[in-house]
Amino acid sequence: MWESAGFITGIILGSFAKALADRSLGKNSFWGRSYCPSCKAGLRWYDLFPVFSYLLLKGRCRYCHRKIGIEYLVVEVVMGVLIAFLFTQTFVNFKFEIFNFYSILNFKFLIFIFELILKIFFITVLTALFITDIKKMLIPDRIVIPAIWIGLTSLFALTAYKIGYLYYYLSSNLLGRYLLPPNEYFGRHALIISQPLLYGIGTGFGIAAFFYIIILLTRGKGMGGGDVKLGAFMGLMLGFPNGILALILSFLTGAVFSVMLIIAGKKHFGQVIPFGPFLVAGSLIALFWGNRIIDWYLQIGR
Repeated sequence: MWESAGFITGIILGSFAKALADRSLGKNSFWGRSYCPSCKAGLRWYDLFPVFSYLLLKGRCRYCHRKIGIEYLVVEVVMGVLIAFLFTQTFVNFKFEIFNFYSILNFKFLIFIFELILKIFFITVLTALFITDIKKMLIPDRIVIPAIWIGLTSLFALTAYKIGYLYYYLSSNLLGRYLLPPNEYFGRHALIISQPLLYGIGTGFGIAAFFYIIILLTRGKGMGGGDVKLGAFMGLMLGFPNGILALILSFLTGAVFSVMLIIAGKKHFGQVIPFGPFLVAGSLIALFWGNRIIDWYLQIGR
């Protein structure tokens, strides 16, 4: 059930991420109807079913009959698989009575949904940036800067909601009122609730600063300004320690891939390859398996 819901959600967002990336690279408006990249004909609603429309039309435009790049299908399917896996991984650990109206509108469920939406947003942005960096070695400000602000605002709102609910919960009963200020209990727990936000801001700033230092040391040859902003975004959304893990994994996967290209004769030492896709890969691994990897590492270190 959840896999199917996740896949459908994912292919829809995959189509959106592909359009976002293409319009950003083409410096076109993000608003307006979708159109054929060849004949520029406006697409109807029945042309826009992700995956299914591509398969039914056999990868061709309904109007000019020219081939549509298979990358459209690939992006939609990959996003479908990613979100399906996210849904499976997330919902398997959450228990609620689906037919109980109050159980799906309580504090715990609302927080669960909000955090799930943030993860979906994170994956969607990463997908769009993966496409732009692969195609043009560019991480557009038009995507990454609004994504940082949306992520930061959302984390602030989530933290404020949690602290507000704590205050409401304590003030709603006699014993809880004794734990409100000037008692230090509320302030201490509000600080604990704020830790994910503070860790996210700190990790994002730290990764961005690290990348900026690399740019200064290499005089812009080792990394680009877009990587700095993507690093800030992934650190903000993953927090600590998963943001640091994503960074390490990015360098590891980048190094392995670069060596493979050199061995295969596709690249030589000194050639530049886009680093954004490896940041995306490291971020996705950390998002899905970060806690397990860190637990495993701590266990072998004992």
